[in-house]
Amino acid sequence: MSRSFLTTSLSALGLALGLGMVTAPLTGLVDAGPAATKIATVDLERTLYDTPAGKRASEAFEKARKAKQGELDKKQKDLQKAAAELDKQAAVLKPEVLAQRKSDLEKRFVEVQQVYVKLERDLAEERTKLIQDLLKKAGPIITELAKADGVHLVIDQSAVLWATPDIDLTPKLNARMK
Repeated sequence: MSRSFLTTSLSALGLALGLGMVTAPLTGLVDAGPAATKIATVDLERTLYDTPAGKRASEAFEKARKAKQGELDKKQKDLQKAAAELDKQAAVLKPEVLAQRKSDLEKRFVEVQQVYVKLERDLAEERTKLIQDLLKKAGPIITELAKADGVHLVIDQSAVLWATPDIDLTPKLNARMK
């Protein structure tokens, strides 16, 4: 009997505690949970193109891109010129010489493709470094702005599908970036 009474008493106590936890927030006895999280956005692309620091970095990146693109363009023109010359000479060349020159031209074509792939990879790495450098400068400012506005989380605008304009910290950030 005492075991049954103990089990019943514990069950009733558990039920009472469970109901208390469910109803306590409604009655104001227990805090209902943390306050709502405040979120803001920052458009780093705009910061990159609209601020003096971003413009300097973008100009340096564009200069490097143009130089590398110039190298690639020269290699492509040289390859096109060699292909045109081979087409002109194809009728008068011996078959084995023609085959060898075609093979050499194909190797050069593969090399140009590899240069293009390397160029794309290098530019992507430079762009990533550019954004990282900008973030190093902007990070402390973003932190200050977020703390001043009571923001708990700042997200880059590129990761947001939609947001109200009033949560955008970009204008404040850009005003402070030099």
